[in-house]
Amino acid sequence: MAPEHLVQSNGAVAGDAASPRRQRDSILLVEDDNRLMRLERFILEEEGHPVVAVASGEEALQYLASSRPALVLLDIGLPGMDGFTTCQRIREISEVPIILVTSRDVAVGKVQGLEMGADDYITKPFLPEELAARVMAALRRSRLGYGATLGDEDEPGEEVETGVSDAAAAGQQSADAETYEGVVRVSLEAAASLRQVMLFVGQLRQNPQFRLLRLAANQSSKNGMDIWLSLRQPVALKKVLTEMGDVSQVTASQEPEKAGGERRLTVLLKQ
Repeated sequence: MAPEHLVQSNGAVAGDAASPRRQRDSILLVEDDNRLMRLERFILEEEGHPVVAVASGEEALQYLASSRPALVLLDIGLPGMDGFTTCQRIREISEVPIILVTSRDVAVGKVQGLEMGADDYITKPFLPEELAARVMAALRRSRLGYGATLGDEDEPGEEVETGVSDAAAAGQQSADAETYEGVVRVSLEAAASLRQVMLFVGQLRQNPQFRLLRLAANQSSKNGMDIWLSLRQPVALKKVLTEMGDVSQVTASQEPEKAGGERRLTVLLKQ
């Protein structure tokens, strides 16, 4: 008999070929509250998703080391390794979509989750329809190109950027002022909602032209973020950003902050 936390919601052991009545993308559920776990599994099962449920961040990382679910539903208030740390550790090895489940209806916790690499959040208590809709929306965005494990798209011999300090030196201005290469810092001024910020960041992660290196909250505006992008090739980045949903304005700094520093773009989201 397989351990309960590795049994899918359709009754099959994880990895079995059993088919539920409406087989859809598999989901890793990370929740230590048995009552909430049962509720979430029931909702996801009704939508036809095979579910593997674990009760800790450590178990989640162990499972992800050998399996590739389509989405992770991750509670913040886990024992031991909390949800924020688990999210960050997952993001070090995978670009699987992550939805945080939180009872903290405050912006600081949600911004922290975004910095750790989460794609969306849902606040307890929630309606079954809301959870189902958020899962489907995240999976839909994933099918547009988000979901590859970090490093899968690296060319042989390509140096992978691992930090902003190393990346800054790579930010070079092209002969064409509208073309960017190397590393670019995008300062997001968001008078809009946090959810719009998360959707914008999700679009950045989906774009194959660059890799999202790091996010950090800033004090320039409510929900403001600094985002560092490593461009895989020269990109007309200002044009790319302007065409994204909810973007109202993109302005460029003509010169780096300092000699050898990265180029910067400021993005304003619609209110």
